[in-house]
Amino acid sequence: MLDPRPLNATSPEAETGRDERPLSVAYLSPGWPPEAFANGVIPCIAAVADELRRRGHRASILSLRTVGGGGEDVHDLSRAGASSALPRRLLDGLARRLPYRVARTLRPHQSLDALPRFVAEHGAQILEMEEAFGWASWARRKVGIPVVVRLHGPWFLNGPLQGAPDDDTFRRRVREEGESIRTADGVTAPSQDVLERTRAYYGLELEGAAVIPNPMPPVSAERRWRPEGCDPGLVLFVGRFDRHKGGDLMIDAFAEVAREFPGVRLCFVGPDFGASGGDGVRWGLVDYVRDRIPGALESGRVEWLGQQPSTAVAELRRRARVTVVCSRYETFGLTATEAMAHGCPLVATRAGALPEVVRDGVDGLLCRPDDPSDLARAIGRLLADPDLAARLGARAAEECGRRYHPAVIAGQLMEHYEEVITRRRGRAKA
Repeated sequence: MLDPRPLNATSPEAETGRDERPLSVAYLSPGWPPEAFANGVIPCIAAVADELRRRGHRASILSLRTVGGGGEDVHDLSRAGASSALPRRLLDGLARRLPYRVARTLRPHQSLDALPRFVAEHGAQILEMEEAFGWASWARRKVGIPVVVRLHGPWFLNGPLQGAPDDDTFRRRVREEGESIRTADGVTAPSQDVLERTRAYYGLELEGAAVIPNPMPPVSAERRWRPEGCDPGLVLFVGRFDRHKGGDLMIDAFAEVAREFPGVRLCFVGPDFGASGGDGVRWGLVDYVRDRIPGALESGRVEWLGQQPSTAVAELRRRARVTVVCSRYETFGLTATEAMAHGCPLVATRAGALPEVVRDGVDGLLCRPDDPSDLARAIGRLLADPDLAARLGARAAEECGRRYHPAVIAGQLMEHYEEVITRRRGRAKA
């Protein structure tokens, strides 16, 4: 059964004051530091790890790739696990060219072989890692401590949206991720939507699984969106141009918005991964904009900035009248909570977990997924009603701080970790 604890069970202040037994927790991260990678998993790990350390726990980061010096208690597994016979760079190049069955075996043995040694040397009591590639099954057999699998982005959900073909490689990865979820000591999910979809797809009960949202550090009042400081004619989209994040929907919706609001501009922040239309034609962002809104790029009506650092994105959030998240699916919606933390007037699709994060008419506006006309109408409402935009933005910052503060999330995770450790000990004694 689903863990019944509410997502916003306590305030940050109450969570901070809880009496907790010190634990040593290890997190397997796809990379480090957060600012060096466009990966939503990494900042979530960083926020929780910082909070756990503040509360007297040990939080170790086991990074599969590290840029620079790392930081506090960061361990670069790619260096620790590199083979002396085959240099790391050669192994990486080889893995990209080998069949999936061989490559997935090579990569864990290259980097994850360092896990057992780390656990023995540093006394980690529990390991958390995402479900990707089913590597958690391998880790659980090797490390000798409980392994918690977090459902950041199961491939049966995200793969098709990212254009993965339904072939043997896809099915093998999905099957192996399912096995890692089934055998995990604990399972957490950032939303009830992804947990229920995972249960249904794999036919698993997942008793004891917990819905624990991703954390979002609060943004101080002076750094939040303010109506008097924004550009009333600017719409912001932060995300990839692909079908998953709905970059094509943003362009289609803005074509309608532009006809109703002649002075409004769109700022598109994110990489171009390409998107296939209903006719099967694959478009790049520039060609798609030129086809849907001729002359918009040349006139500056649509500005494409590509990937931007977090500081630049934060400034753009403060400038834009409306921020848009129009994904076709989200296991949580980190881009949405980032906007909410900044107090931004937000429009989001009713897709995946987004309705769990954004409450329509309370702290944002929701629209139908895969419907550019409905998206355009919601954007138009906020452009035409600055009082509504300001009211929703202020409430969004308040709710985000209450529901997703790292102190709240860390408290829920610690409770789950303790339950998993106790359950594992009970099985060992039986």
